[in-house]
Parts: sequence; C-alpha cells; structure tokens
Amino acid sequence: MKKNIVLTILTLAAMTTWLLSCKTDLELKAPVSLTGGYAYLKVADYATSFRQVVNKSDSFNVYVGNSKINGSFLTYGSIYPTVTNMYSAVPPGPQTIRITVNGVTTPDSVTIATFTKTFTAGNYYSLLLTDSLLNSNDAKQIFVQDNFTPVDTSHYSIRFAHLIMNDSAGKNVDVYSTRQAANLFSNVSPGTVTPFTVQNYTQLSDTLIVRRAGGSLELARINTAVLARQRAYTLVYRGVPNTTTGTKGRSLIIQTNY
Repeated sequence: MKKNIVLTILTLAAMTTWLLSCKTDLELKAPVSLTGGYAYLKVADYATSFRQVVNKSDSFNVYVGNSKINGSFLTYGSIYPTVTNMYSAVPPGPQTIRITVNGVTTPDSVTIATFTKTFTAGNYYSLLLTDSLLNSNDAKQIFVQDNFTPVDTSHYSIRFAHLIMNDSAGKNVDVYSTRQAANLFSNVSPGTVTPFTVQNYTQLSDTLIVRRAGGSLELARINTAVLARQRAYTLVYRGVPNTTTGTKGRSLIIQTNY
C-alpha cells in the first residue's frame, strides 16, 4: 500500500512538471460574458484640463441613475472598473450619468456634468472623458459602444482612440507597427475612436508608434506591446500635446476591453 502511494505521488509530480514545461504562453483567455439583462459601462478620465474646464477638483464619482458605479474617486488616468477587462453593470434603456464632486459638508452634493445615454442590454460601452466632456455631442464627450466581436485563438481585436483634443491645430496621426512594418491605423483625427479591427495573434511583442499622419515624426510609443489572443484592446493616445514628461505628458497606452 505504501509503495502504491509513493508511486502515485511520483506520477502526479512528473505529470505536473510535463504540463508546466509544455505551456508556452501564459496570457489569460477571454472571459465568458453573462449579460443577465444588463448593459455594461467602462469609464476613463483622460481630461488633462478637467480642473479648468469644470472649475472643480479632478477627483470625482460617476453615478448612473442613483447608483454610484465606481469605488474610490476617479482622477486623471483612472479607469473603472480597475480590473482591465471588466465593466460595470448598468440598467438598460435611457439612463442619466452624473459626474459629481464633494460639497463643503456633503459627499457628492455637487454635480458638474450630466449626460443622458441609452443603453442596450448585453452591449458594452465606454465613456472616455476628455477636455470636451461638457460638449453635448456623444462623439466629443466621448461615449462609444464597444463593438468588439470575440475571435478565435489565432486573432485579437484592436482599435485606436485619439484623445488629445487640442493637438497642435488638430493634426491627424497614424499608428505604426514595427513588427508588421505598416500602419495599423491611418490619418486619425483628434476625438476619433476607430472601429475594432481583427489582427493575427503572435507571441512576439510589438513596438507601436504614433506618428504625424503621412510622415515619420514620432509623437509617442509603446516599446513592448504584448497583445494576447482572443482579447479586445483600445490603444489610447492621450495627454498634454506639447510634452512627454509628467503624469499628463502625451503618451500611448493600452486599455483592455475584453
């Protein structure tokens, strides 16, 4: 009996070692979506001049109807939910979104912006706050539906958001992939969020560069972009246009949608 137990333990250890040695990629696979009759919302703050635009502190909460959907205060660069591929569940139909800050004595007593949006059950949305957050146009605020489609294990989805609204007289940009030696996105204007495109998956990392449209003038880059299969991503070009330093300097980041 004792001999059988020892053999069993040794066999399990050998199998575990074999399985680990055969695992060549460690990225998480795309999660299963369960709608449950809800729509889903992700909120991010990319408004570099939030204080100047609304004349209030850049520390705020987000309400959908009467329910606060974030945890701690959001500030520049914050994304909620903080788990990269998660969304907040919100009721479908017309909903009022409020951006609030604390009053003198009462939390969330000051509403600085109100939006009315219509959500469809099972759909995913992003509210990407920019310096145009008080503009009544969805495309300027920016409120977009995240129309990604789950793909097979040989692909991933990606889109590009040009969120530097005051970018040097509104010049357009390209996003260049050094691995593909080609533009992923071309001639994108400020305030534009492109549709998702499907790309071939590879374990190799990529260097992604934002350039002035039609040229080679580099504005921002990600040196080691590792994009997992079956995922959906948004490349976000954000920040103050005339500098690359500081927390609000212009930069390119990857936001995971799925």
